[in-house]
Amino acid sequence: MTASEAAALVGVSVATIRGWADAGLIPAHRTIGGHRRFEVTELTAWLTARGAPAAERLRPPRTAAAPLVPCPRLARALNGRTDAILDAVERGYDPDVPLSVNRATQAALRRGTLRFLRIATGALDTGGLTTAIGRTHLAGVRAGLQGAGGLGAVAEFGRVAVALALEAEALAASDDMEPAAFPTLLAVLDAMHVSLVGGLMGSHADPDGDGSGAPAPDARGAAAPSLSETG
Repeated sequence: MTASEAAALVGVSVATIRGWADAGLIPAHRTIGGHRRFEVTELTAWLTARGAPAAERLRPPRTAAAPLVPCPRLARALNGRTDAILDAVERGYDPDVPLSVNRATQAALRRGTLRFLRIATGALDTGGLTTAIGRTHLAGVRAGLQGAGGLGAVAEFGRVAVALALEAEALAASDDMEPAAFPTLLAVLDAMHVSLVGGLMGSHADPDGDGSGAPAPDARGAAAPSLSETG
């Protein structure tokens, strides 16, 4: 996560989150280019250790996801069709056809397509939805932090889902594919869609809904700013 995304989720200003990161008061990482990045799991643990449970929007849905029949052959086949899926998503945009949301840049569109493809094939490979739900929920939270522009993430996921379904329908006709391959993919896409929208909606929840803990002492014994600071 970026500094602005981490600040919004923790409930402090961007200046505060940067200051805490530079002082070593909150877990953070630097990219090769020198940009601050934050891991959601580390932020959650950091909040919990200070008596401030992570905001509800940080957590994926608690509903248990029933395991699916693993379809590793379809997962491998879809990963092998990555270029075709990327091309299909990009071809779906026509300058003469108006859109109801802003279109992402080509680079952002390709990154998003690859991310959703890998999440879906990961769930197909194992038959487990927990990771897929968690990752798409986070993608929804991050999109929601962009305001109205974040709605584009839902539209983009829809385009990716269509491209995946078309590829999978053709692949599923093969004799060596799992019998339930196509319905299983649709079940994975359903779970991802619901989780993405849930994260998008949750990103607008009241950040004070869970309360906040007392100021946390830093390594020198000084109190860090309150987690409820809005800056």
